[in-house]
Amino acid sequence: MHGLGYAAALLLAAVFGYAAVAKLVDRRGTELGFRELGLSRSAAVVVPAVELALVLALVLVPGWGAAFALALLAAFTVFLTFAIRSGVRGGCNCFGNARRSTISSVDVVRNMILAAMAVVALSAPGATIPDVGAIATIVGAAVLAVGVLRVAEVRQ
Repeated sequence: MHGLGYAAALLLAAVFGYAAVAKLVDRRGTELGFRELGLSRSAAVVVPAVELALVLALVLVPGWGAAFALALLAAFTVFLTFAIRSGVRGGCNCFGNARRSTISSVDVVRNMILAAMAVVALSAPGATIPDVGAIATIVGAAVLAVGVLRVAEVRQ
């Protein structure tokens, strides 16, 4: 499968792009959600800006972008884990007002799935056109991941 890593990088770029734009569109809600998590008001601008930079990196230099994505996801996951263990009941506003539920282990699982996709994206030597098999594999993995997350939400 030619381009599997780049297809994974493009999927990650889409997810981070969506998250960044959603936060920027609902900046007031983002500020409120971040404040509930104990973050400063400036985080509502810094986090989406970093996510947009990550989108560019994933598209232009996918291997480096994937490494950056792994580091960012690790930081987000550690932060969320500490917040959950501390009893924080706020929403992460991770995807703007489209995803405003209280933080939970589902958010950690989502980040782990995205990290697994970033590991696949590490193999991308550069921007390349993925073949149909690579695209189908990544889209299938994404659909499966969404299903797993929906089941986890229901069980929570």
